[in-house]
Amino acid sequence: MLIVLFVILTNASVSYTQAPDVTTLSYQAFDQLATVYQSGGSAPNLVSRLNSALSLMEAARVERAQGNASNASALEDQARSIIAQVSSQIPAAQQEAVQVSNLRVETTVAGAVFVVGLLTFCFYGCLRVWRWYDKEKLLEMRILGEETKD
Repeated sequence: MLIVLFVILTNASVSYTQAPDVTTLSYQAFDQLATVYQSGGSAPNLVSRLNSALSLMEAARVERAQGNASNASALEDQARSIIAQVSSQIPAAQQEAVQVSNLRVETTVAGAVFVVGLLTFCFYGCLRVWRWYDKEKLLEMRILGEETKD
């Protein structure tokens, strides 16, 4: 009885330490891709490859329901390999998303500084022109009161 219990527990521990389920891997890959998009990046090629892996997983479910376990296993293995490839490329996409986001922020700040500087320069120039015009107008004024007494 103790031997049977030992065999059951070792099989359970061996099956528990095996590779995660394809569905779990796909959820993890989707979650990682969601962080890429939340960071402001995009990875349409990785999304399309993940979608193809999900299609393979659905085909494997259909095959398994029809009783073709060997075909289902082959399709699940293909899906697992595609998901593994996608998962390995996600960190690079995340880093690129962060770089694109930082560049966007830097461009926005630089543009704002440029616009503020340009507006300040225009305001200063208009003010100087106005003061010059006001002085010229003052110097051109004639006192008409004394000329009309004659």
